[in-house]
Amino acid sequence: MKSALWDVLVLDLDGTLLCSQGAVSDQNLHALDIVREHGIEVVVATGRSFSECKHVLHEIQHLGVCISAGGSQLTDSEGNSLLRDVVDVLVVQEVTEQIIASGYRSLLLKDATVCDTQYVLVGDASLHEASTWWFDSLGISTIEVETMAEDPWPEHTLRVGAIANESDLLPIATQLKVSLEGRAKLQHWSAVTSSQATGSSTHLLEVFGNEVSKWAMLERYLGEKLKRERIVAIGDGLNDIEVLREAGLSIVMENANEEVQQYADVLAGHHDSHGFANAMRRWIIPEGVA
Repeated sequence: MKSALWDVLVLDLDGTLLCSQGAVSDQNLHALDIVREHGIEVVVATGRSFSECKHVLHEIQHLGVCISAGGSQLTDSEGNSLLRDVVDVLVVQEVTEQIIASGYRSLLLKDATVCDTQYVLVGDASLHEASTWWFDSLGISTIEVETMAEDPWPEHTLRVGAIANESDLLPIATQLKVSLEGRAKLQHWSAVTSSQATGSSTHLLEVFGNEVSKWAMLERYLGEKLKRERIVAIGDGLNDIEVLREAGLSIVMENANEEVQQYADVLAGHHDSHGFANAMRRWIIPEGVA
């Protein structure tokens, strides 16, 4: 059955489909099934790498493409790379030197389809407990090097960043925002971690290729088939802003901050209260469908 209104649903994971504990509720899963039954193509678009979300994709039985690492890569359902945008090697070097000089470890997310690991960790500082929890809980492979010169794959970095407390990362982010203008895209925001796992609020500093966004990758994927008015997007984070701004209908979660909510055509419920399912039933799934 083909939807009369929508061709594509761009679906964020953390803070949207997933609750704060990283789980998919039965209500959300059922609503997603109905969306697919109506012929709407679901494009998962997440800040996670494919390796970090493949267990979620398996759980929701996602057979389509996935925009991962905030728009840096497009993969098929098996994790094969279809398109990608890497960070310039000189930018990776500059950001890494600044992170290390500030006393933190630089985390280089690699294109795992061509590299033998998912992350290269640069420097000798202690790894933040949130990073340790994240890598261990998801079974993420890493290698550790002391300097960028030891990185075996300098040309395959999808994202470079660090994780620490917000107050510690803010000075680094402020300085890099100025020095990287026009050369790279920077984000500084809350890390996706369970408070029980980390014990405190943690933040991510992330640097991408200059043109990277979920929307830019969606444009490349859809090409001539792209019809903005027939695309619906749902999300909650800073990396959802471009796609929310451009989509025919933008649905923003109640748990999103004010900066993201200003791009909403409509507001959904909270991600801990099946907000995705309620939004699909209210605005996407035809009335009367069980």
